[in-house]
Amino acid sequence: MSIKNALVVDDSKSARMMLQRLLSKMNVRVDTVDSAEAALLFLEGAQPDIIFMDHMMPGMDGLEATQIIRSNPKTSGIPTIMYTSKEGEDYFKMALSHGASGVLGKPANQEAVMAVIKSLDAPAANDDTKDSAHAIPLVEIDHLIQKHVKQAFAIARSEITAGIDTTAQQLQHHQRHQLEIIQQQLQARTQESKEELEQALDANALYKLTQPLNQRLAMAVADKLIKKNADDLVAVMHTNKVELEALVGRHNKELRRVIRSASIMAGTIGALLGSAIGILAALLTKLI
Repeated sequence: MSIKNALVVDDSKSARMMLQRLLSKMNVRVDTVDSAEAALLFLEGAQPDIIFMDHMMPGMDGLEATQIIRSNPKTSGIPTIMYTSKEGEDYFKMALSHGASGVLGKPANQEAVMAVIKSLDAPAANDDTKDSAHAIPLVEIDHLIQKHVKQAFAIARSEITAGIDTTAQQLQHHQRHQLEIIQQQLQARTQESKEELEQALDANALYKLTQPLNQRLAMAVADKLIKKNADDLVAVMHTNKVELEALVGRHNKELRRVIRSASIMAGTIGALLGSAIGILAALLTKLI
């Protein structure tokens, strides 16, 4: 069967890239989509020679999409190969019952892809003649996969590495997005806190907030001042009392001294006066 164009449908970027690389080595032009819905939309405007369909995808699964493709007269002649890690005879029969032409197991290799294509007896959708397609036996595909398992592991490893790099970039982008959200939230909270602080530092707000405390503080200061003034007044009064007592003592001492001096002086004057009177009386007696 001549295959020139292929459509790979898989939600895994690494799986799409790996199969695209294998088909490109066979000179097959490859289009890729990441969902069954995208595949059905693609088929409205294009008809590839073959479709490789993943089974498990978000939204519509691969078997349901294959059934729709086979039931559409426009696309019913396109062979669809289930590109999946599912295996076993039961799954093989289920794939055929949904319209699949074969099963290609993951991870795939060059010979497995070639074997699947060669097993298709029907011509491609764009060929002039059309016969009914049939699927390659799963046992043969498993044999080919086991034969080239080392090669498949090497390819899978490279694809996994590419997938890890892609995931890491997505995680970094997500982390940057989360950091930007957190930064915006912090900025908004900082602005709110700034506004609340400015309101709290307003003179009227501070006065109302500290008024009860200021009143209690003023009363405490007043009590201390009153007590201090009272203590100072008592001390001054005590000092004045001591000084007054000392002054009274000095005055009393001086008064007693004056009184003694006056008494002595009075006694002396009295004695002198008596003597003078006696002398005067004596003189008068002689004169008479």
